[in-house]
Amino acid sequence: MNQIIQLPLSPIRLYDPSLEFDNETTFQNPDNRLSTSYDWENVNEVPYALPIPKVWMDGRPGLDFMLILAKPGDVSSIKADLYDSDDAFYASCHIDLWGLIAGSPASEIYRIWLNGLDGTGVEDGYYTVKIISDDVDETVMMESEPLLFADWFIDCIPFEFWNFENDFGIIWDNGDELFTSRAMVPIRMYDPSPEFEKEVYKNDPGTLTTLRSTMQRIFNFDSHPIPVHIAEFIQMGFACSELYLDRIKINSEDAPESELYKDTNLKYLTGKATFVDFNDNYYRERVQTEIEEETGINWNSSGYGGTVMVANVLTVNEDPTTAPRTAISDSVSFDDGETVIVKLLIVDAGSSDLPDIYINNVNSKKQMINWGLNTLSFRMTETGSFTVELSTDNNDVAVWTATLNVYKIT
Repeated sequence: MNQIIQLPLSPIRLYDPSLEFDNETTFQNPDNRLSTSYDWENVNEVPYALPIPKVWMDGRPGLDFMLILAKPGDVSSIKADLYDSDDAFYASCHIDLWGLIAGSPASEIYRIWLNGLDGTGVEDGYYTVKIISDDVDETVMMESEPLLFADWFIDCIPFEFWNFENDFGIIWDNGDELFTSRAMVPIRMYDPSPEFEKEVYKNDPGTLTTLRSTMQRIFNFDSHPIPVHIAEFIQMGFACSELYLDRIKINSEDAPESELYKDTNLKYLTGKATFVDFNDNYYRERVQTEIEEETGINWNSSGYGGTVMVANVLTVNEDPTTAPRTAISDSVSFDDGETVIVKLLIVDAGSSDLPDIYINNVNSKKQMINWGLNTLSFRMTETGSFTVELSTDNNDVAVWTATLNVYKIT
């Protein structure tokens, strides 16, 4: 029997639509039911749709989450489809085998996302994601809570986190790419509450001399009413090593506190966000960020047959390749604190094998891409440079065009 296991630190909550509940005979496992199906006495069910931006400000996909397929092999594979508010098929999601979890047999962890043109082409509105067994019956194994797609959201800020090691049920780094868990959350962070420690020396006349002083910027935050599972997601996210709230790097030793909103399935959150760095490392940023394109970043060399390079457009025509091939871009320089965005539009012109992409000198790992528009973003923590490389194995078909653009948020 196959089982889909949802990951509490992945932003999209799933449930089994075939399960029916009554509170006398059903186990009270909160992961088994919709957040609006707590049908206990004196609990009012308030509907909620998770806000999903079509694309994040740094170009990453708005819909991006993980799940585990336990005991793989009972079905050949799974697929993920987006359905609209009329329960009609809307679009297919990308789904990649992200890693394996040890066992007998091993379980599979999948990453599901809408990237590039797929994500930005979604109309504003309400949707769900259905996880479907890719067999004759196409059984709906799991379905997401309601999702609200839009370009951006009022009274919400981005909450982003990942962990320095693979833990909490998620493979954050699979050796090829890193995963960041992201959600738009209705949190208000506006109440400053700075803290400092000061060591002073007091001489005989009573004069105070500062020996050492440390200061931290801390902001209190609170939330609008949110479903209990969103509150849990935010609280557990604070356990991870890397935290960003409203694109500001924060940290905390404590989880946010929560309180049930009377007689509902909703909660309030309150907590403290400690800025990791002081204020000279932050800049004011509008929601609609102006991104500067780096001109003159072109393709530099290619080992492919049938190569035509015109500035940032690379066309290759080798069917099949007779040896491993690589194309390399010009060097891209960056400064500490910058966000660099790499956009690669890759168009297949002949049933080609998808090439691999490497961003060398950043993490030197293969990045996950698909045909069409791909967007990769990196927060830089030092000054340096990198190149973009496309590579193909021996005997692969390479008949495609790749257009490269690089942008920076400084």
